[in-house]
Amino acid sequence: MIEIRKSDKTLAKLLPPVTPRLAVTYIPSQYVLAFEQGEKRYVFNNLTKQCIEGELPSSARAGEGYDDLIRAQFLVPEGKDECAYYNQISSLVRVYNQKKGVRGYTILPTFGCNARCIYCYEEGMKQVTMTLEIVEQTIRYILDTHISDKVKLSWFGGEPLLGVRTIDRICEGMREAELEYKSSMISNGSLINPEIIEKMAGDWHLDHIQISMDGAEPDYKYRKHYRSYEDYYHQVMESVSLMAEAGITVNIRCNVDGENWDRIPAFLDDLNAGISHKEKVGLYFCPLNDVRMSEGDLALWQKIRDVRPLIEAAGFRTTPFLGLGLNFRTNHCMADGGSVVITPDGSLYPCEHCPAESRFGDIWNGVTDEAARREFCRVDCTREKCRKCPFLPDCTSFAACPVQDKHCREVHELMAIDALKRMVQKQESEGGESPIC
Repeated sequence: MIEIRKSDKTLAKLLPPVTPRLAVTYIPSQYVLAFEQGEKRYVFNNLTKQCIEGELPSSARAGEGYDDLIRAQFLVPEGKDECAYYNQISSLVRVYNQKKGVRGYTILPTFGCNARCIYCYEEGMKQVTMTLEIVEQTIRYILDTHISDKVKLSWFGGEPLLGVRTIDRICEGMREAELEYKSSMISNGSLINPEIIEKMAGDWHLDHIQISMDGAEPDYKYRKHYRSYEDYYHQVMESVSLMAEAGITVNIRCNVDGENWDRIPAFLDDLNAGISHKEKVGLYFCPLNDVRMSEGDLALWQKIRDVRPLIEAAGFRTTPFLGLGLNFRTNHCMADGGSVVITPDGSLYPCEHCPAESRFGDIWNGVTDEAARREFCRVDCTREKCRKCPFLPDCTSFAACPVQDKHCREVHELMAIDALKRMVQKQESEGGESPIC
């Protein structure tokens, strides 16, 4: 068995060894992905994250020369409920990693925004902004509930940079308490200037930021729909360069659909000309939610996969929205990752989409409705359509999640096989293990 990538270290520690059993018929695991690269064949186990060169038999028994594949769980007993097995493993790893408390805080200084994006899921929300009282209570809540040595703060909105004073004060509160902290941000980028960048690199301890753009300039202006437009398209590019120069990692997210895709090459040309220090700048494309839940999602994902060489040719890092993880994951989004969302009125939610039924408390009283949080993040009841999916370990979804791709399995396979082929290509050119991305 020629190993290309080792299995997950945590699983290797926790799982008992598998002993091949006589008189049992073994078949390929549902989590195995087979692919070709060049003239060679490979198989990847999406549960254990191990990759080997070779092929699997359609069936086998112990002692027939496939015992190593049985031990590595590439081959499993026929009739095994692999979904139940995955859920058992996931529960075991959760217990192993469990810590009581909050790992990270996504803070919305305001629901207000200077843009009116045509796809915004916050449309209709009341434009609330944090008061000084709520800011001070937010600081106290963080100090009372954090569990890690370094507090993780994520600034979101609305447009978080409409709440600069809030960000200033909360960061100041961390320093007054002598807590280490780092922060990140999701922003439209239009309000960033040299003074803000100085705050980011200084008092805010901001190490990365996601900037949303929507394609070439005509699409950007139409889709962002700023209340007052001041050539933000080029201004944002200049700000990206300055942030990268200051050591901040920048990821540009471009939301796409069939209306703006044809002008993406022009958008890439503009980014190439307008942004410097590209080694700190990543770019990825993501279909709008309406597209992801429609019949046309797969065709657009194929275009996104195929545009990768153009991104690299423009000198930017490729930052895939979908890909294979290197490690076994128990947390798939902020809702089940031990983080909380704090809204401008001090409410607590498990998810930045803030569906009303998922509110589970506030910064004064903490968790007041554990049932609401637990129901939103349920992992004990897998959707029927997901039970036999090879990508279950990478995209476990909550029944309450507002985003559901129409052709999720086909999309994941498209992106996974592409990532695996690139992994093997890189390993062949460089030698040793290569990251999957």
